[in-house]
Amino acid sequence: MDDIHENDAFLETTFRPRDWVIQKIESMVEKLLSSIANGTPPVLQTVSNVKRRECHTEYDVQSGTLRRKSINFKDVSFLKNPRGFAIIIRILDICHELLIQDVTATKRDIYYKDVRLFGNQHTVDAAIDELACLFRVPRACLNVTASAKGLVAGALKIIQKDKTILNCLSANNQATFQYLLSSRIFEKFGPCIIITGKGYPDLATRQLVKILSDLRRSNDLINSFETIPILGFFDNDPYGIDILSVYKFGSTAMSFDNENLATPIIKWLGLHCTDWRKYNISKNMLLPLTSADRKKAYQLLQREYFQDEWRDEICRMLYMEKKAEMQSLCENDDILNYLSMKFKNPDSCR
Repeated sequence: MDDIHENDAFLETTFRPRDWVIQKIESMVEKLLSSIANGTPPVLQTVSNVKRRECHTEYDVQSGTLRRKSINFKDVSFLKNPRGFAIIIRILDICHELLIQDVTATKRDIYYKDVRLFGNQHTVDAAIDELACLFRVPRACLNVTASAKGLVAGALKIIQKDKTILNCLSANNQATFQYLLSSRIFEKFGPCIIITGKGYPDLATRQLVKILSDLRRSNDLINSFETIPILGFFDNDPYGIDILSVYKFGSTAMSFDNENLATPIIKWLGLHCTDWRKYNISKNMLLPLTSADRKKAYQLLQREYFQDEWRDEICRMLYMEKKAEMQSLCENDDILNYLSMKFKNPDSCR
């Protein structure tokens, strides 16, 4: 695997063809079989837990995302750690089978293939992410996906690999998302796409937002092409800002692949503390910060790459000891009036 382990300034992932990944898996197994044939106890080299905070993640000014600078390798010995060794072999076996058959499976599906060995879902998630990091490929190249979570609706047509066409015109769940749909937002504001990750977004949701941000739309008035504006609407609390940061900068856990997942051009439309008075949000709709909120807020302030406007918002929350949810705007069509005012004043987006 010498071609995988170059010392780049930042790690980069590359979309590889199915045959390439199959060959890498088979090469790993062949080396193990060779060791056994020579009477040497088999040892697997893999990546140390990619979700650990000490994984050398830095903010890359050029890309505007969190990037990983190095890989920490670890040896998993059959003699010293037989279960850990067996887990990696089983994951390799399952991924190899998926790739050979050219089918996909969710991480949950994989867990249920060997519940007794894996023990819990986290073990499967970590092993798959470590394998993707080792090969420097997006997780999709292993033919592994997460269970469906995000929702999308609007002026979007998705053509799948089998040529099936999905028209994203309706969805359910997630109160604010559903409220916007039921309020006929497309009739009021014209062609637009609404996406929710239902909290912290999964990889598929982040990839969709990233793909949309990379598209260009024609502007016939000036005979040119421009990016599609990406606006984020989140709860006005520390966790809402944290979710926004995952979309904009990427996550530490997936820092080796954030170039394919993060959307640096996303703008924070709201909800902001300054909106409370400006848009007449009732004091009865404001909630007190919890100890968990305060802890998260102080953690966010430690992130040096956060822009000043974000820091100001966090400090206002801490000073006022209050937070507001998007739901607070769902009474009397306030949310549509709010969005209308925001769209007319793009400078208010941060």
